[in-house]
Amino acid sequence: METKLYEASLTGDVQALNALLHQNQLILDRLSLTGFNESPLHIAAMRDHHQFATILLTQNPKLAIALDSKRRTPLHLASANGYLEMVQEIVKAGGRDVCCFRDQDGLTPLHLAAMNERLEVVKALVQANPDAAKEIAESGETILHMCVSYNCMESLKVLMELWNEDELAKITDHGGNTLLHAAASNKQTQILNYLVRIPGINANGNAVNKLGLTALDILDQCPRDLKSLEIREVLIEAGVLRANDLRPALEKPSQSLILNASQNKWKGWISRIWAWYVNADHHWIENQRGILLVSALVVAGVSFYSGINPPSGFITNTKDGSLGNAVQAEIDMDKFSMFVANNSVTMIASLAIVIVLISGLPLRNKFWMWLLTLGTLLTMVSMVFSYWISLSMMAPDGYVDGASVWICLIWMSSCGVIALIHTIFFVVWVVMKRSKCMKPETNRQGNQDAGEV
Repeated sequence: METKLYEASLTGDVQALNALLHQNQLILDRLSLTGFNESPLHIAAMRDHHQFATILLTQNPKLAIALDSKRRTPLHLASANGYLEMVQEIVKAGGRDVCCFRDQDGLTPLHLAAMNERLEVVKALVQANPDAAKEIAESGETILHMCVSYNCMESLKVLMELWNEDELAKITDHGGNTLLHAAASNKQTQILNYLVRIPGINANGNAVNKLGLTALDILDQCPRDLKSLEIREVLIEAGVLRANDLRPALEKPSQSLILNASQNKWKGWISRIWAWYVNADHHWIENQRGILLVSALVVAGVSFYSGINPPSGFITNTKDGSLGNAVQAEIDMDKFSMFVANNSVTMIASLAIVIVLISGLPLRNKFWMWLLTLGTLLTMVSMVFSYWISLSMMAPDGYVDGASVWICLIWMSSCGVIALIHTIFFVVWVVMKRSKCMKPETNRQGNQDAGEV
């Protein structure tokens, strides 16, 4: 008889259902003893057999809270499919609490209706139990955040009516992300444009999450494409700033009245550079490890070739000196020694870079990153200096054009400045890390360094 009951539920055969109930009035009460994954009401809810479901609920109202193998009630299925009359019937029989039942994924019927933009069902469920909209999914998201993630703008508009503007601006998920954070991270341009036009949300646009990031910071961490550029313009026009631009104003509000525009701009640049150094994980270096390896090997090969083939060539006539000796060694041994020393530094530094790249060391580590940067800059400086010496060795009377000298000097000076900046940043970072490590544990909890590797 149970098999016939399930066959009747597939087709919504009311006559067959009445006949089965006439034969055995306890057939619906014995469903819990069968091995079926769903109840007949689950099947009727999926097929929208409204009249069939009404009879089932009249005979056994407990079917409204029956669970299938995925812990879904019939209301989950009816809500996901947008069967309004079926939803109303099940809520009437099961009570308002059935709206808050969660499936194995932690989703309520209202979550499923909103994600599928069943707007009439969303309104009916909210009217039946407004508290269902306040339920937090197991992922830590509110139903509004889920609407943003799934790009369900119409559902979002309906549900947002349950909160005023100030409440909407302060609604966050488990990570402290506002609706603007969610729209920026998911690159939902249409929803973002809608949200920034709401005064309350716009006024709180610079809110930071638990990681201390604004919506603009979140966007900066996403892969860049045309959509991210469009969203960045929307956020900037709405007055959203990066967290690093907010901290000086929050920490020292009195000084902001004294600093002029140029000082603020310079301070902003410094804070951005420091934030980049502390937070950058340099994934691009890991991704380009092979290209960097080939480049270092090429530089080492060129340096090796220059070392065994000096610019002035070799002595081929024994009358002019020792056969096979470098010509410059016979003319100016000091200049030749300088060339050999710089050329050797170039080759050894390049090979050292190769060793770092092939050793499997984590290049996102601040120490190895700093060491790799200094090694590369040293290689470039020694190459330029070797080139300069080579020009003077080949030129008449050692004369080198002034423009070439200045270009070489400017290039070497630039490399030195960059090396100095990186060294200062690295030293400051090490000092800050050590000072944090020396603090008591109670003072350091929850304040993990953003630059930790």
